[in-house]
Amino acid sequence: MTKLRAKVWLEKDGVPVLGGGRARLLETIEEESSIHRAAGKLGMSYRHAWGIIQKINRAWGEEVAHSTRGGRSGGKTELTASGRALLKEYYRRAAALDRLLK
Repeated sequence: MTKLRAKVWLEKDGVPVLGGGRARLLETIEEESSIHRAAGKLGMSYRHAWGIIQKINRAWGEEVAHSTRGGRSGGKTELTASGRALLKEYYRRAAALDRLLK
């Protein structure tokens, strides 16, 4: 049996903002509360993950993740409200397209 498949990404002003890989990174950051742990879990370097977040921020025009420095309790990274909304919108639209392709 054959299936029609498509890749989905969100663009803003013609610039790619979020696709499957970037969405997985944001989702994993939210789960792990850490860019470093999320990057490791996804098999990428911290530097690469940080670069991706910066690209998303520039394309989106808003900060999607906020980090606090370590110290006694350790640092953490959380998605901003804008980042969570972007991720939710990506998955909503991807699911809608998936339903059309079935």
